[in-house]
Amino acid sequence: MARFKIDGDRLKLGSKVIANIHGDRVREGTGSGTLCNIHGDRVREGTGSKVLFNLHRDELRLGTSSSKIATMADVHAAIDGPGGITKAAMWFWFVR
Repeated sequence: MARFKIDGDRLKLGSKVIANIHGDRVREGTGSGTLCNIHGDRVREGTGSKVLFNLHRDELRLGTSSSKIATMADVHAAIDGPGGITKAAMWFWFVR
């Protein structure tokens, strides 16, 4: 069983809310400060346009390059619950 769990629109570590999802944005805790935004297959820093990583097939790649940092199997092993690119974004911020 993974340490982290997606519960609706929240990422939890036990009963503590680590992040929440609102639309295309991942926010820290229960607050409104944006950690990253999701645009297609790219995860961008804050509300800006700097690409943190992209998802190509089942590989997370650093920035816009092809340098692999993880696979979706790694993400699914660390976080229980449904999800794709949003789950990968939370993995990048809180698990990696």
